[in-house]
Amino acid sequence: VKNPNSDGPSELWLLCSPDDPDAKEISFDELDCDDLFEPPVIMSDMLAALVRQKPTVGENDLIEYETFTEVSGQEGY
Repeated sequence: VKNPNSDGPSELWLLCSPDDPDAKEISFDELDCDDLFEPPVIMSDMLAALVRQKPTVGENDLIEYETFTEVSGQEGY
């Protein structure tokens, strides 16, 4: 794709389907990170990610944290 920014390479690599008639198979080792097109993140991308998000802290972790805070104080000393 054409680079929308005037600085940097004039064309950028874009991830595509192998069925794309203009596709060229290339490994990431052959690319410079400045040569990759970063598609914009839009609200529907964020909402789709939130649907798949799972808790990173369990109920027991929260109980341990609350107990520690009661004993040690919020600052931990």
